[in-house]
Amino acid sequence: MTDRTGLSRRDALRAGAVALSGAAVLQPRASAARSGSRDDLTDGLTALVKKHRMPGALVGVYRAGQVRTAAAGIANLNTGAPMTSELGYLTGSITKVWSATLVMTFVDEGKLDLDAPLIAYLPHLRLADPEVTRQITTRHLLNHTSGLDAGDYILDLGEGPAANRLFVGALGKVGQLHPLGAYSSYCNGGWVLAGHLLEHLSGKSWHRLLEERVIRPLGATRTFTDAEDAVLFGAVVGSVPDPKRPGEHMATPKFLLPKTFAPAGATLLPTIHDNLLFARMHLGRGVAPNGTRIISERSAVAMATRTIDHPSGPASGYGLGWFHATPNGQVTLSHGGGSNGGRAMLVVVPEADFAYATFVNSNASDGFQAELDRWIRTGYQPGWTEPPPPPAPEGPIDPARFVGVYRRMTSKVTIRQQGGQLMVESAWVPEEAPGTEAYVIGRQVEFPMRPATPNALVSAAAPAGSRAGAWTFLEPDERGRYRLVYAGGRLARRIAD
Repeated sequence: MTDRTGLSRRDALRAGAVALSGAAVLQPRASAARSGSRDDLTDGLTALVKKHRMPGALVGVYRAGQVRTAAAGIANLNTGAPMTSELGYLTGSITKVWSATLVMTFVDEGKLDLDAPLIAYLPHLRLADPEVTRQITTRHLLNHTSGLDAGDYILDLGEGPAANRLFVGALGKVGQLHPLGAYSSYCNGGWVLAGHLLEHLSGKSWHRLLEERVIRPLGATRTFTDAEDAVLFGAVVGSVPDPKRPGEHMATPKFLLPKTFAPAGATLLPTIHDNLLFARMHLGRGVAPNGTRIISERSAVAMATRTIDHPSGPASGYGLGWFHATPNGQVTLSHGGGSNGGRAMLVVVPEADFAYATFVNSNASDGFQAELDRWIRTGYQPGWTEPPPPPAPEGPIDPARFVGVYRRMTSKVTIRQQGGQLMVESAWVPEEAPGTEAYVIGRQVEFPMRPATPNALVSAAAPAGSRAGAWTFLEPDERGRYRLVYAGGRLARRIAD
């Protein structure tokens, strides 16, 4: 029996073993090792899973030719099956880095110019703004600078080229959050458009292209573009807060986000080993651990190069596909990924020849993920030191500047003054994102925030299942009230006081 790549399952497993055969066992830095510990990575992960009452989690760490993985907890609350590192998991929006890599294979072949207008390749493209239609490029899609109000615009239109073309037609109904190229604002819809572009250029589906051009050459024999193949080897099932048992989880009622969303992150299922293979290919500037060149060095460097800062400032930004930051002065490439009841992370530090991948099957895992990331970096990343906390604000900050109703497609945020503090109400608009109901189960919709700087708010509490990072505000009007808010990587525009 053969899979859709043409390899027999036996040959595929053997090829995967060869791809990993050069990886030695990784030992943690002495500062993180527990004396007498049989397996520090597993012990530490198990302790964190128990501390945060997570169902289960996976970790993979690579450093200088050495690989180590660990698993803890339960993989499926429906069955009680244990978590193991051989299970596939939904990698969510980390798919975007895989998709960006796929795009660069077309660039390497001279079939695509990142800075040519998309309409040169897609004459049927019709966006709401005619000028944007004429000027938008593939680069705008890969670094989230299109301005399209499609950050979480997810439609359930089926799967494959026909569905992606229908979605691109629907983009004509959404407007602009900002002028083309003015800011970066995370745009899932742009990646479905990118998938459609590649399908139009090649006559093949995004699924087949990714398998032929990235997954198979990489040697990632346990990575699948759809759940139907992944279940042959087993997959982790997501978990969400149980409304009948506070503090406990239940299995997600729906496994996948709409499949139309595949090029942006709905269906790709790698194992922790395979996500590390992908990370190592980028550490190798386009050359996979098995010696196969996936993309040119020029393309790998282009993906890893900052193209725009985030609206929150120069501390971070986007390359092409990759989130780009420089903590401790080291360039760090990363991407997170959400799925129904799951959160994934992939981090690559080229200067340190270091990478790690994680997955937790809970969508209420902000505290766990933050502590897990700190533990891995402190224990395993060469040269890592904990960054200092942000300075306290100097002098009073007028909270009225932040008050208002902010809107983007699928989301409405209301900020009001209440009892001497700012309260935030964050509402998901499900009718604008059909099929995403399971994704937002357990998300906290109301929580307090406080000014950190004259143009930023931070959480005054620890909201479970919500985006708890700093919120940056932009473009004050004549009264000093801000027109834009940047939260969770997405911009929203103020529509009312």
